[in-house]
Amino acid sequence: MNESVTENGPEHVSVTVKFVSTMQKYSGDKREIAMDLPGDPARAINIIIDRYQIPWADNLERIVRIFINQTLYELFVEKGERLKDKDTIAFIPLSGGG
Repeated sequence: MNESVTENGPEHVSVTVKFVSTMQKYSGDKREIAMDLPGDPARAINIIIDRYQIPWADNLERIVRIFINQTLYELFVEKGERLKDKDTIAFIPLSGGG
C-alpha cells in the first residue's frame, strides 16, 4: 500500500479503535476494530463517529471519554500529537458511583 505523506507525517495510518462497555452497541458488539484513518486526530474521531453513527452531540460527549494511547484525547491534541500506525483510540464511558 502506498502511503501519502504530508509535511506533518503520514496522511493515513492503521489504528485500533476500542469500544468499551456500553459503547460496543455502536460497533455491532465488537470490542476492537482495525481502521485506516487520517493522522489528524480530530478528523479521525469525526470519521469514527460518523461511520458508526455515534450520537456524540446527544449527551455522549458528557459521559464518554476518548483516549488515544491511554492519553485523554484533549491532552493528546493539546500536545500537537498526530496518530501513528498501531495507535489505539478508545471510547470509554464514565462509570457512575455512589
